[in-house]
Amino acid sequence: MTRTLRRIGLLLGLGATSAALSASAAQATDAIKWRGWTDSLFADAKRENRLVILDLEAVWCHWCHVMDETTYADAEVAALVAKSYLAVKVDQDSRPDLSNRFEDYGWPATILFDSDGRELAKLSGYIPKERMRILLQAFIDDPTPGPSVTSERRSPVVLGESVLSDARRAELAKDHIENYDFEQGSWGTVHKFLQGDPIEWTPELALAGDAQAKKMAIQTLNAQLSLVDPVWGGVYQYSHGGVWENPHFEKIMVVQATNLRIYAMAFAQFQDPKYRAAAVSVRHYLKTFLASPQGAFFTSQDADQKQGE
Repeated sequence: MTRTLRRIGLLLGLGATSAALSASAAQATDAIKWRGWTDSLFADAKRENRLVILDLEAVWCHWCHVMDETTYADAEVAALVAKSYLAVKVDQDSRPDLSNRFEDYGWPATILFDSDGRELAKLSGYIPKERMRILLQAFIDDPTPGPSVTSERRSPVVLGESVLSDARRAELAKDHIENYDFEQGSWGTVHKFLQGDPIEWTPELALAGDAQAKKMAIQTLNAQLSLVDPVWGGVYQYSHGGVWENPHFEKIMVVQATNLRIYAMAFAQFQDPKYRAAAVSVRHYLKTFLASPQGAFFTSQDADQKQGE
């Protein structure tokens, strides 16, 4: 494999500072004066009578690079931002609080706020420059929450009681089967990857004698092996298009951790040497490529050999 993935990311345990943008990305976004997510952000926005745009990105993310080099490099977009916004760029790996809050929206995730910190819009993924111009102007004209902002429902947790009722358990068990892709394996039909919770539960059902669960577990574990890098080891983040043959090449620490745990457990249960080999491959990758000289680990490895390609 000749593709050279660029090692980037934060050192776990060595502080929460953002990884620097590459030189090309920095040049592409020179037109916008970016700042960090600071305690004074909304006080500054209120004092200057500005809205806030948050570009929550991942430094390993291909479409984040593309958005830097197209949308945010556009002169009209930059002019709208300069006129009415404080622009904030954050590497989501460096801010788990923001990452957890907005993980359903991307990366990149684009969130607009008013000067009081009220969310006006939450958008997922790449936004072309033409759409961004319209979006920015729309909230300059009318800074009220748009349809992308919905109230977040949180289920109360009562200490000492089961979080799940019997009816809810039955509903989730039904969803577990109905959302399974019996043709390709795993759950869902867009991105294919090893989903930790359902694939961990499915072998447990198999241990209890559920023959269908055993078939589902083995099918998914075997299919996921196609996302193991055969040269350097480790696991690609996902495959797109609803099949396993189109890997997205970034390698994320949390994905490695999930695969290492699941394949170790799978080998213990099914005794298939392929599963042990997958776990060993991930361990080798972590020790060889993601281990830092300081003794901690990098959090990610970029998908792109060259920024945006």
